[in-house]
Amino acid sequence: MSFLRLLPVIFMIPSISAAQSFSCGIGDRPACLGYGDTVCSSRGKCVSQDAACFESYQCNYEGFTCKSNLTECAEEYDGLQTRYNSLVNDYNELLDDSREMRDAFKTALEELDETQNALSNVRSDLFFARQELDDAQDALTEIQTCIEGLGRFDDPTSCLH
Repeated sequence: MSFLRLLPVIFMIPSISAAQSFSCGIGDRPACLGYGDTVCSSRGKCVSQDAACFESYQCNYEGFTCKSNLTECAEEYDGLQTRYNSLVNDYNELLDDSREMRDAFKTALEELDETQNALSNVRSDLFFARQELDDAQDALTEIQTCIEGLGRFDDPTSCLH
């Protein structure tokens, strides 16, 4: 009867010992990983504690992952990175253009102010010239009227005041 009681214990011993050990291929060294540890090969490929490893030649050139969405994701990322860089370049070119346009606009406003001031001065000069012309015409009209009103023997210099 004691043998029957020992029978479950005997079956448990191999499973306990199997859980405590593992084997590696020839030339490989076993390693126990702590929390957050990684294993890196001499070729620089690292494996985290939650990585799944495959048999040799099972995966493609990408290493530990077999053909999956990773390739498509990486290609999409590269495409997005290229588009982002293109958009940044476009933005920088537009920014430069807008700065040049802003400077040109400021210059145009300054030139417009100068032109408006010059136009105002010309208008003022024309106003004064017109007043002088009107005054001269009035004087000539007075002289003409005076001369026309003179008799034949009157002195025309009397019309000049």
